[in-house]
Amino acid sequence: MLSKLHLASAAAVFAPVIALAEPGPLRGACAGDIKAMCGSIQPGGGRIRDCMKEHRAQLSIACKVAIADRMLEHGRSQSASGSAFIRSVPKTDD
Repeated sequence: MLSKLHLASAAAVFAPVIALAEPGPLRGACAGDIKAMCGSIQPGGGRIRDCMKEHRAQLSIACKVAIADRMLEHGRSQSASGSAFIRSVPKTDD
């Protein structure tokens, strides 16, 4: 559990919060945090993301976990698509 909290904290620092515009668990989990901490910020240009980074220590656990889950999904999809570029090198008889 502690490991997941560390991951969630790190995720809050690096997470692209573009996904907040999409409906889903991340938006629902972070909506209250965004309203409370970044409600006066004009959306666009990464301003909401920057605001959340500034307030990462105050984000709710639910929001941090949702961000971490989103990053894990994003990492899995990138590694899955990246694996198509990995080709085995034929062995040579030395």
